[in-house]
Amino acid sequence: MKIYLIAAIAALCANAANAQPGPGGRGPNPDADGDGKVTLAEFKAADAVRQGRMFARLDTNSDGKIDLDEAKAMAQRANGPGRGGGDLMRLDGNKDGSVTREEMSAMSQRRFEMADTSKDGWLSKEEMNMMQQRTRGPGPQ
Repeated sequence: MKIYLIAAIAALCANAANAQPGPGGRGPNPDADGDGKVTLAEFKAADAVRQGRMFARLDTNSDGKIDLDEAKAMAQRANGPGRGGGDLMRLDGNKDGSVTREEMSAMSQRRFEMADTSKDGWLSKEEMNMMQQRTRGPGPQ
């Protein structure tokens, strides 16, 4: 369930950052120093940029938080009518009915830890690719 939740939230958050973005790739390359290893600090920095853009799009009333109505509107745009915003609202750590930037950014470390399958403290290109595949789902058959 925990893996599903994090994967679903990441998908709602417009996919994970690309390790080696190609032409038209989304977001900054998290491997800031180009050593082929993405550290937690690099991952969080790249995720912060992506999450900042996403938060600005979702916080339609600019009050500094995403409430259930805003989350539902985002889910409906992403997944079609009838979809709720419950997955995003699971990030509401203090259960006040809204998600702040801080609550959203807490997800970065959890995503990094799940992606670091070798538990060596950094993500390889292969681990980043595996995380992207889990987030996006299987490609065309």
